[in-house]
Amino acid sequence: MPVRRGDKWEGRLKIGGLVVTTRRFETKRAATEWERRQRGAFDEHGYDPSRGKVAVEVLLADWLQEREGRVSRTTLNTDRYLMPTPGQRSGRTGTETILPIWLRKLHVGKVTGTAISAWQDGLLARGLAPTSVKRHRESLSSFFAWCVAEGYVAVNPVKSAPPPKDRRAREDMRPLPAQEFEEVLAKVAEAGQVYADLVNVLGRTGIRWGEARAMLVSDFIEVPMPMLRVVRNQPEGTAAAKTPKSGRGRRVPVPDALVPVLRRFAAGKGPGALLLTGPGGGQLHRSTFVRQTHWSEAGQGRTLHDLRHTAACEWIVRGVPLTTVQAWLGHSSVEITARYLHHLGDSADRSALQLLNDSAAPAPTLGVISG
Repeated sequence: MPVRRGDKWEGRLKIGGLVVTTRRFETKRAATEWERRQRGAFDEHGYDPSRGKVAVEVLLADWLQEREGRVSRTTLNTDRYLMPTPGQRSGRTGTETILPIWLRKLHVGKVTGTAISAWQDGLLARGLAPTSVKRHRESLSSFFAWCVAEGYVAVNPVKSAPPPKDRRAREDMRPLPAQEFEEVLAKVAEAGQVYADLVNVLGRTGIRWGEARAMLVSDFIEVPMPMLRVVRNQPEGTAAAKTPKSGRGRRVPVPDALVPVLRRFAAGKGPGALLLTGPGGGQLHRSTFVRQTHWSEAGQGRTLHDLRHTAACEWIVRGVPLTTVQAWLGHSSVEITARYLHHLGDSADRSALQLLNDSAAPAPTLGVISG
């Protein structure tokens, strides 16, 4: 029976004496009709609460097996992040899995929206980006939708938990001034030179983290001039690389000081190998980087994406035209790139004024060559 909630009518579906799902409507009639449809669907489905007394990890294995051949390879590989690898099951690695053991051991019927929210918060605390957490959330939601269809649970608990939000207090854009960037490099170097080199590349080329993860040795070009080809992007949680965020590739010139750094990354690797890798030569993972470098402290409160902003601001201060910065960053419009001018303030004004003064200076007199 619907109940009044303020100016709305709330339809409620009870299973085994428990309210398993609700929805609010403008009229009592609409709420009553919704209750009737929901009850009919559950009666036809034959939901039995006792079927939910199965551990999440047991049903996950069955679900992944059924996904074979029914979804794309990329989707399936992303879904598999929910389960630990054989090495992780035996404890041979310290890498944390996406789905923690406390959640994997729960009976599917005991997983609530509160548990899902706690899981999401845990991933954010480990350094995963909100977009990455959302991708894992989609996989888990697909799993519980399957559980509903199979009669193990009455409702999908993921849908009752709000999507993850980045609760870290920070500004939209916090580039590092030159001196602070050098301090960050020195601090990160304490955790390892490889990570310091990585931060140097990110802070001077403006490439995104996902683009760095997918870059190959063949993307580092030295002739006719040092450049990085940015043609792939592989965010955390995706098994296959795709095109960059802009949908097209771009080239970013490499300053001379950065060439030896990239040569170190490329040393001993074939053209098809990953260029920017971790200390052990494996693919970059944000959570590992954040943990091993103590990034929250070493990065002076910045995010990894702020390194991209750092490169952009440095280019503008040095006098690189805004349209060129747009091309190097891969922005779809110069208006997006112009946001950096608001953050630079006086520094950008002084740089631009210097360019104007230089262009207004008298041209040098050319000597006449007598014949």
